[in-house]
Amino acid sequence: MSYDLFGLGNALMDVQVFIDEKFLNDHNIEKGIMTLVDEDMSRKLISSIAGLQSTSVPGGSCGNTMSTVAMLGGKSVFTYAVADDLYGRLYEKQLSERGVKSIVSLKHKGLTGSSIILTTKDADRTMLTHLGVCREFTKNDIDMEVFSESKVFHTTGYELDTPLQKEALNEAMLHAKKRGIKVSFDIADPFCVERNATEIKDLITNNIDIIFGNQDEAKILTGKADPIEAGKVLIEMGAEIALVKVGKDGSYIFTKDNYAKIPVYKAREVLDSTGCGDIYAGGFLYGYTKGIDPVKSAHIASYLASEIISVAGVQLEKLDFDQINKKVNELQNA
Repeated sequence: MSYDLFGLGNALMDVQVFIDEKFLNDHNIEKGIMTLVDEDMSRKLISSIAGLQSTSVPGGSCGNTMSTVAMLGGKSVFTYAVADDLYGRLYEKQLSERGVKSIVSLKHKGLTGSSIILTTKDADRTMLTHLGVCREFTKNDIDMEVFSESKVFHTTGYELDTPLQKEALNEAMLHAKKRGIKVSFDIADPFCVERNATEIKDLITNNIDIIFGNQDEAKILTGKADPIEAGKVLIEMGAEIALVKVGKDGSYIFTKDNYAKIPVYKAREVLDSTGCGDIYAGGFLYGYTKGIDPVKSAHIASYLASEIISVAGVQLEKLDFDQINKKVNELQNA
């Protein structure tokens, strides 16, 4: 296979801003979740943060995962839609600099998607996302030739939120199944599960091999509050591997035969939780596609998550990947 990972997802420029709780209250924004906003609301928010220090980096859950794999030395491909605008050009440029191969569907009307990430002092993040032309990605935009040369297909629950993207996701799932390509799926967000629970359950039964979710997402999907029971149910549904994250208490990895508790690795500084789940998925999938034992791959995932929490936003460029790769090798050989 030419590529380790083929990702399909939303290309969003992340605009990272640190704010206090008052900002959320003043703008009637619910803390700690991802909310979809229209273009007018997005413009208003951008105007309201104009006087605050911000950082813009290429983001979106799937894009973050593909970037992590590439910066660890893996071969990842990301297919997505952007507009022919400044953010669209910047997104492709910065992703390429991270080592990700882009397959871009360029749209000549509309705006490139963006996610305004408001981070409070407790490192919690609130995302207000305008999908822009991400919603116009279609099944015809998928390069099936490159897809067929990939070991694993990775996507997220966010692709179920719009009709064209859902159609593209289903087409990709079918192609993966026909070609024997493993399918990895990040549940993405508790509200995403609530909107699409029935479809996600069907996908787990029929298509998904590897599933990522946090305790809240797994509870909504399985009805089990206990993360161990929830993980077992995800396996019973049909997944080969399930990873359930439980915040400061670490995570669990489940297979058909067993499960293991994965500890949290000590962060250099707890600054910002943005992208932790995406980077966790990237760490695991890097290990998985390199043939590393799944439990060891989950340790790599947990370690990577502890690294990204020490920087503002998903600024992978601020991490020392020489040091990270040394630690990954240690975990692999432990």
